[in-house]
Amino acid sequence: MAAVSDSQTRPPPQTITEVLRYLGPGMILAAGLVGSGELIATTKAGAQAGITLLWLIVVGCVIKVFTQIELGRYTVSTGVTTLVAIDRLPGPRLGIHWILWLWLVMMATTYGMLGGILGGVAQALSMLMPLTGDYAVALQTQDAVGDGAVDPRIWATVIAIVTSLLLYFGRYRLLELLCVGMVFCFTLITVGNAIALQTTSYALPVSAILDGLSFGWPDDADAWLPALAAFGIIGVGGTDLIMYPYWCLQRGYARFIGTHSADLAWAERARGWLGVMRTDALVSMCVYTLSTVAFYFIGAAVLNRDGTDPDGMRMVSTLAGAYVPVFGEYAKALFLTGALAVLYSSFLVANAGAAILLADCLAIFGAIPDSDAARQRIASLLSFALPLVVALIFWTGWNPVRMIVIGGLVQSLVLPIIGGCALYFRFRLVDERLRPGRLWDVALLLSCLSLLAVGVFSAARILS
Repeated sequence: MAAVSDSQTRPPPQTITEVLRYLGPGMILAAGLVGSGELIATTKAGAQAGITLLWLIVVGCVIKVFTQIELGRYTVSTGVTTLVAIDRLPGPRLGIHWILWLWLVMMATTYGMLGGILGGVAQALSMLMPLTGDYAVALQTQDAVGDGAVDPRIWATVIAIVTSLLLYFGRYRLLELLCVGMVFCFTLITVGNAIALQTTSYALPVSAILDGLSFGWPDDADAWLPALAAFGIIGVGGTDLIMYPYWCLQRGYARFIGTHSADLAWAERARGWLGVMRTDALVSMCVYTLSTVAFYFIGAAVLNRDGTDPDGMRMVSTLAGAYVPVFGEYAKALFLTGALAVLYSSFLVANAGAAILLADCLAIFGAIPDSDAARQRIASLLSFALPLVVALIFWTGWNPVRMIVIGGLVQSLVLPIIGGCALYFRFRLVDERLRPGRLWDVALLLSCLSLLAVGVFSAARILS
């Protein structure tokens, strides 16, 4: 639980310029999203399904933000972290609440995803700065796998060690600045590439784009799994929905509001800072929606038409091919530089967030003292250890894209439960003075229903 006292309260910002100064949690979240969901899973979905499922990608980005904000509303107004709040919900328990056990399963698959993301970083570096050159040789031949290449393994180990040190000695503001810079650069390149494609032979007619927004269905049933996996990851995925309130606490929103009180001044202050949080979430939604649509468009326009599919150790090199029609011979270096930025930002943010979440979970289990000091100490140690664990996962040689798809599917299955938690917080726990209006409630209900529908459909597709 975050330490909240009245000594650190401050009035909410009143102007747009002042509000912008306090944004940040959403951009950290966006940095974590762009790597696995947008760059890899979304482009793969476009490559397999074509433009048909563009509507699913747009809905997946926009609809979850209402659940995200509702979870943040409870944490920011009370200082109670998401996992602690879930553990206090009514329902079956086995030491801890059953939902937390499910969350731990989701976290385990998330680390499989991080192994895939680290693989993408290692592939990009092996192409940009080869060490032995064996990975480049494997790509030039028709050797489809190249799992035994030494270069990606060396780079994965180096990146894991550097990340461990950066997270152990780093601070929130450093993480925020790094993430904003990396996401901005590659989003600009990707959106520009998607627009420029319309001037090439790969241009998609307006009628095809409109069809993609008209709730169509792909002819190939196998295209649904990567699309559903993308839905679970894009926008705010299951892990990100849980993590966003923690970043809000790190930014100080709860401290600025102060200890919960019946005082009118507290309610006014809380409404003001919750408005800042809502703006933060909506701005980041616009950023990752724009980049996600661009990635899907590129996959559908280029990779689907060429019949190529980003997979295995050829994942990054195949994705780079989607930039060739616009940037020609410069595509490789341009894409690899951008991919390195967004993939690494995802790796960095995910490890930082996981360390905070797992430290909170250990406190709930009673394995460490229930204090902020103990949580921070354990989170620092975990932030050093977890990137090294991911490196070990990568060294197993598992297919990086498959790890990301599996993680996305599991998150799709967990999304309805997280939506249910958000509804409980909204209608049973949040201070009545801070509750939103009817229109917001309708949007929240639609958000949760969409999460339920995708969860059920994902389970049906997996079992079929």
